[in-house]
Amino acid sequence: MTLILNNEDIQKALSVKKCLDVMEESYRELASSRAANRPTCHTYLPHSLPQSTYSFKSVDGGIGKYGVLALRVTSDVVQEQHINNSVRLEKLPLAKGMFVGLVQLFSAETGELLAIMPDGFIQQTRVGVTSALAMKVMARKNSETLGLIGSGGQARAHYRLMTSVLPIKKVKVFSPHPEHRKAFAAEMEQETGISGEPANSAEEAVRDCDVICSATNSSRPVIKTDWLEPGMHYNSIREFETDLSSLDKCDVVAIHTQFGGIFHYQPPGIVEDMPGVRREKPRDWSHYPEIQDLLTGKVPGRTSDKQITFFLNNIGTGVQFAAIGYCAYTAAKEKGLGKEIPTDWFLQDIKP
Repeated sequence: MTLILNNEDIQKALSVKKCLDVMEESYRELASSRAANRPTCHTYLPHSLPQSTYSFKSVDGGIGKYGVLALRVTSDVVQEQHINNSVRLEKLPLAKGMFVGLVQLFSAETGELLAIMPDGFIQQTRVGVTSALAMKVMARKNSETLGLIGSGGQARAHYRLMTSVLPIKKVKVFSPHPEHRKAFAAEMEQETGISGEPANSAEEAVRDCDVICSATNSSRPVIKTDWLEPGMHYNSIREFETDLSSLDKCDVVAIHTQFGGIFHYQPPGIVEDMPGVRREKPRDWSHYPEIQDLLTGKVPGRTSDKQITFFLNNIGTGVQFAAIGYCAYTAAKEKGLGKEIPTDWFLQDIKP
């Protein structure tokens, strides 16, 4: 049988500890050549709405130890919008007021389709888990204060997960909308038991923190390199929200993956980028260690409490979706969540 899950099922099924443990083991598998990734690909088509583009995203990865491969796809209409002096890329809920994103989990033993699930809660969790694992090995062990920029789904996952790996006692939160950051801080404090404190500016949120994290969809840097102080650990989830001069200022730098960028495919003959196409600046990422290098001890995360450390969660990978998809699938099976449908529906007797 093939298991069908929704976001509510996944949220009920997942535990912070299991996600952290499975993701860490998955990166160890990757370091030992027992896991595989394919770089993310985006394919675009013109759209009728102004400053908008249809975007289809796909990425996949497999993990030998867990015997699974996950394919994650999204089918989006994206629009460039100017909000609070910042250019943001917003996904439009044109599919009956909702969005389309799926994770398909396959058995690496038989090839059959094990599960189909939405990518929403998994997407947020897999980024937060990776950031938390990097924080665990790069931040000072006595870190108590986290400065968080953002109040959306990614910020929510980072609040939840980053406060689970170190003795964080307070999270200072900034986002452009006062009511959003106030409500967000209160809600996350109630969920986690870790004090949430709204800040009036990004600089105020960062000041005197042990760890700072930006988790936004901004197209421009939200934290200035000058704000970084000795002993801080800085985590960013996207290159576009990051002042990349931080790579030169910080004493220890690590990245998620050396893939270096997303593969973009536009219709032939279109020379300029379509609205919503964001290309990473060309950069040689090969001399920065990856997350698995830190977790396996190949490179040290920090050798002094005075060092400034920086983790750039630069590009998503399929292994992340395989790890969290596996967690969701196995936990949901144990708890009797979701609905089962015949796997035969997805099989055929004609050789592909």
